[in-house]
Amino acid sequence: MKRSQIFEQPDFIPVFEDYSHFLGKCIGITGQMGILGGILSERLTSNKVNVEGYPGDIIDTASLEGWFKKYHFDYFFHFAAIVSVSEVMANPLKAYDVNVIGSYNICKQIIETQPSCRLFLASTSHVYKGKLVLEESASTAVSEEQPDTFYGVSKLAAERISKPILDQYEIDYCIGRIFSFSSKNQKEPYLVPTLYRKLKETPDGGMLEIINPDSVRDIMDADTVIDCVLHLAQSGFKGTLDIGCGYGISIKDIAYRICKLLGKKIHISGVNKGEPNSLVANVETLKQVLSEGMHL
Repeated sequence: MKRSQIFEQPDFIPVFEDYSHFLGKCIGITGQMGILGGILSERLTSNKVNVEGYPGDIIDTASLEGWFKKYHFDYFFHFAAIVSVSEVMANPLKAYDVNVIGSYNICKQIIETQPSCRLFLASTSHVYKGKLVLEESASTAVSEEQPDTFYGVSKLAAERISKPILDQYEIDYCIGRIFSFSSKNQKEPYLVPTLYRKLKETPDGGMLEIINPDSVRDIMDADTVIDCVLHLAQSGFKGTLDIGCGYGISIKDIAYRICKLLGKKIHISGVNKGEPNSLVANVETLKQVLSEGMHL
């Protein structure tokens, strides 16, 4: 599954192609072994940008401190996290350590050793309670509603602990609440690779039953997410915003798109377990930032 074969690039998100802004600068990354961090690292290095990926555990404060002191970063992208909902639930304490305390550790090192560095903190749409269309101003940080997953709880806590100290020390930062994404390197149990396998195994003309077929996702190709991240870094945007396409697609329709890619005609059916959920980004701020960047 190559880029844009399942999810088209939204019109308002231009492909990031000009890396001249980052040439001669030093870029730090955590989570470069993950999907998004890996794509960002590969795209920067392939365009001759100097990238340093942190090789250790972000809750190991001594190692982290020693590593940061070796460099003078112009930009730092923090992607490291425990993401899988099942992995988070299997060990909530570890997930909280990594996702919350680890993010605090990154902020602390930026403040103490990299005061002129711009920081991107990767957050998630899981911080929201499921709604039809979100408003960034209606952040769950000021709401009494808990996120639907403990992963969301941990990432919201990371925002709450990071933003005040970054503001206090006047650090330039962007918190990007990233909505669903897919990549050819993504593995099960994530939605698209799971559907891809099941549909590939289903005979042409057959039927596949899926769970919650009418639930809706705001989902993009992972490379498109990184386009946004790079545009935001170049623009100098400071604050919190949603990173998504701004429209939803049902799980059933995602399955039909994969069928088309496979050249199969398969009937998709299934049962919704409760009311179908829907999570669609408010992309007005993202659109404004990207539009302003195109006219610079």
